[in-house]
Amino acid sequence: MDILKNVSLAFWSTDVWLPPNITWDDIKPNSENKYADYQHLIYPLPMAFILLIIRYALERYCFAPIGKSLGIKNTRTKKAAPNEILEKAYCSRKIKHKQILALAKQLDWSERQVEDGCD
Repeated sequence: MDILKNVSLAFWSTDVWLPPNITWDDIKPNSENKYADYQHLIYPLPMAFILLIIRYALERYCFAPIGKSLGIKNTRTKKAAPNEILEKAYCSRKIKHKQILALAKQLDWSERQVEDGCD
């Protein structure tokens, strides 16, 4: 319970939330002032986690099966095959267009394949 109290004190620190020389007592909601209740700032955090869980569940168990039934493929990005010539060319510096053309000719690849090979 002591850990929870320390976390709460760190979260509600006046150094984080308030300008210098202002305390929480100065802005405490009462009948005299019209300030918002600062303790309401804690509500968005659990609500955000709840929305993330709902989104995950909907994507995984609702939208993904519907997409598969409609014929949408779940594709992943393709990784380029390792190539030592490209590694040597790209590792040390930024490569110029002329060098890309030379590498494409040397490897018998298209320019696009050379560009994609080392991104």
